[in-house]
Amino acid sequence: MLFDLAQYRKPLPVDVQVFASGANRESEIRGFALLGIPVGVSASHLNDAAVSTLIEMNQPVMIDSGAFSEVRITERGPDTVAPIDEIEWHRRLDVYMRLASALGRLAIVVAPDKVGDQQETLARLARYRKELAIIASKGATILLPLQVGAMSHGTFLDAAEASAGVSLTPAMPMRKAATSDVALLSFIEDARPRHVHLLGIGIGTRRAERLIEAIRYFSPSTRITMDSNRLRAVVGNRRPLTQVERQLRRSEPECIYRAVDSPVLALMGETLDYTDLIASPSLWATTEQLRGITRAAQLRTGETALFIETPDDFLQSPCRNSDGLTWIEHPVMAFELDRAWHQYVDLRHSSNVRSAAIASVFADSPICGQALPVFVS
Repeated sequence: MLFDLAQYRKPLPVDVQVFASGANRESEIRGFALLGIPVGVSASHLNDAAVSTLIEMNQPVMIDSGAFSEVRITERGPDTVAPIDEIEWHRRLDVYMRLASALGRLAIVVAPDKVGDQQETLARLARYRKELAIIASKGATILLPLQVGAMSHGTFLDAAEASAGVSLTPAMPMRKAATSDVALLSFIEDARPRHVHLLGIGIGTRRAERLIEAIRYFSPSTRITMDSNRLRAVVGNRRPLTQVERQLRRSEPECIYRAVDSPVLALMGETLDYTDLIASPSLWATTEQLRGITRAAQLRTGETALFIETPDDFLQSPCRNSDGLTWIEHPVMAFELDRAWHQYVDLRHSSNVRSAAIASVFADSPICGQALPVFVS
């Protein structure tokens, strides 16, 4: 822990699950996953590598559609500034379905909606009813942001479930087109939902504490989940995450040909030992690196095929035209293996800087250790 962030140390309330939203990059997902912090992501910003990482981590995840950015709230009301077309909705829903299929009950997705517009939200729920049925069938929880409008929260939820054809979990917008605290608590008292999600509010605020206490008062059995962007507060000049990243990027791995000494890998909990791994390139070398080694060592066609297919075994086999040497003892082969190993260590160090910085900055956060899916419906 390179920085002492006292504001993150207050214990997490019992039976509350908090997602770190805005973690859309593979490195950010891995950094939070190391600490057992469930992430919130936006289907509008995820690439294939990030989706694969979410599946690999196999931890609770909240997936938002990104519709939050479609609308700007003005004095005259909601103003659509970045409309989402049909093709884009299908692309984002494909991300939902891929993650729901892989993660099941670990996935919480936000239903297609439009900020500040109840009628368009109902229309979108009806339009994507088929996709929502598939997502629900995988065990994923589907959140419905209870937009402010002519209908009460309870009436809107009933209408939304009729449009969607699946059970929906109420989610209260706490920032843009926000639900008032009075309206939220009135809904909780009347509906006593099994689960409620608070969209866009951090756990460390006095308002959040009061709301959790009030929800517990009116409906003690209601599960509470919430999300807020944990990165925004720590990114920027002179802010902790940015400073830690800079410090780590200036560092270099040492002891490359022994037990590697790297502050980045140490934060990631990863150990690399040259002695243990150099004879097993199948565990660390890329196919491109292996092919480069075969060219440098001037292997023949048959030898090249064997080395690419089973490099570890090949290295222990007798070297052509040698007096008892194995291939790993061949001077050119040994030199090229060392060079490939150095490249691998450098890449592991540099590619994990942001993940390691997140692991450092949030190490003492009360939202650590939530990896078990205790709260998903």
